[in-house]
Amino acid sequence: MKYWLLLLLIFTLDLSANSYEDEVISSIESIRTIKASEDKNEIGKFNSLMDANWKKFSEKKSVSIPIIQIKLKEELNSPSPNQMVLLDLSWFLAISNPNKEDLEIILKTYEAIDFQDPLIVQNTQQYFRLALFLSEKQIPDFLYSIDKRFLKNENRSFFIPQHVAMVDAHAQRTHLYGVYGKQSIKHLTNILKKEKDTKLRQSITSILRRICTPDCARDISEMLESEEDHKTFVNGTYILLDNAGPIGKYLYLKLNPKSLSKETQDYFISEQNYVKNQSFEFFITKIKKKYGESSNSFSDSQLLSEIEKMILENGESHSIHPLDFFSNKIDKQFLIEKIIEARRKCFLRINHHGMQDIDLNNLILNTLYYKE
Repeated sequence: MKYWLLLLLIFTLDLSANSYEDEVISSIESIRTIKASEDKNEIGKFNSLMDANWKKFSEKKSVSIPIIQIKLKEELNSPSPNQMVLLDLSWFLAISNPNKEDLEIILKTYEAIDFQDPLIVQNTQQYFRLALFLSEKQIPDFLYSIDKRFLKNENRSFFIPQHVAMVDAHAQRTHLYGVYGKQSIKHLTNILKKEKDTKLRQSITSILRRICTPDCARDISEMLESEEDHKTFVNGTYILLDNAGPIGKYLYLKLNPKSLSKETQDYFISEQNYVKNQSFEFFITKIKKKYGESSNSFSDSQLLSEIEKMILENGESHSIHPLDFFSNKIDKQFLIEKIIEARRKCFLRINHHGMQDIDLNNLILNTLYYKE
């Protein structure tokens, strides 16, 4: 009797496993029914279908993920891969703690996605988040993919209700280049030297305002010598004064720009007068005025531990006061590199608080550049 019960249990478990596998495959196949639509009711049904599919995939990832891997490989080898299958399954893998093999599949899938396909355009947010995931991994040559798919392409904006944030094409580029890190700086300044389109130049210099270091000061200074567009000139000014420390100040005071409009000339003169006041004490006073005094008394090791936590929390900290970065004996360059890494991680946060922390990090960095 016990023998038959054991056989029945094994048979039942086997059926259950096979049933779940079939359900996963069926969910994957259902993605093919999704199409580009402007009908709100139809879009709602498609979103509900994808939510239900992900819920199914999440029930037993040890079973569903290997199936998803196989199905993605099959789709990649198809003569006309379904764009939504590529996007939805690769994004599920991306948020499921992917291993090295998964990452390779995700990257191959991303490269196979037709970013101009109407269905992908309609799902810009999911597509952008997939790109952001890959950019954060700092994959070699991925910057060229960002150029092609986001810089040279005016992607559709999307709205994030929980953050009350509209993420337009420029914001998408900013986060993608920002989260890739310091290599984006030289990459973008090289593009800037050749780019003639005014709108793109404005976008590139605005991105550089968020990520530049003193290393880009000379390139930006040379650009300003002959820049005619007011907005681009303003962006370049912010880079030199807010991101480049003493070398930025020095180069800005030496500037002799040509062909400026009256509006830009007046702006330039006022900023030259402003930059003369910049010093370490100037920025410390600015920080105290905005954030008050620090009540912390971190040791150097405690501060470094808090910074590591901040990096793990995507650049967010509720314990470190801006002044804490100046009351320690930590090697200055080491500290700068840690803050730059924290700033990089901030670009994973697609909200106003993330951008505010990026601006604060840049203020701290600029102050450190002035510190003797």
